[in-house]
Amino acid sequence: MTRGLIAFLIISSFFMTPAVCANEKRNSTQLFQNIFSSWTNAFNRKDLENSCNLFSPDIHANYQGAPQKNYQSICNSFKKIFQEDRDYKYRFKLHQIYRSDNLASVRVTWYLQISEHGKVISETVDEGLDVFEQDQTGHWKIVNYLAYPKAD
Repeated sequence: MTRGLIAFLIISSFFMTPAVCANEKRNSTQLFQNIFSSWTNAFNRKDLENSCNLFSPDIHANYQGAPQKNYQSICNSFKKIFQEDRDYKYRFKLHQIYRSDNLASVRVTWYLQISEHGKVISETVDEGLDVFEQDQTGHWKIVNYLAYPKAD
């Protein structure tokens, strides 16, 4: 009887593992979709506190051709553009999410449209890889990102 139970548990674990993995993937996709949506909404409303809140105080941020940024320089950049009369509107598309325990990496495309007096004056598309760490309070923060302009 014990052997039969052990065999059943081993065999059933092979069938349950793909379902568990698929469920975790759906949960991760929804989690990061919500995180990026919240950030995008905050940025588009020029909400400085919630725009900065996504980033870890220890972040290392790299954009192709620009000096490395930290938390303070990222937030200072937001503060500067939020004071402008121009409208900066982001949207995004998630491509891949890899998550293990308290770390995750997310490949994303960012679309930025800048308008002035109701007229679009600039549109850019950037590719990025964001590395997240879940902090002690359970919040996911970007600890590192790499970004570059998408080639035409």
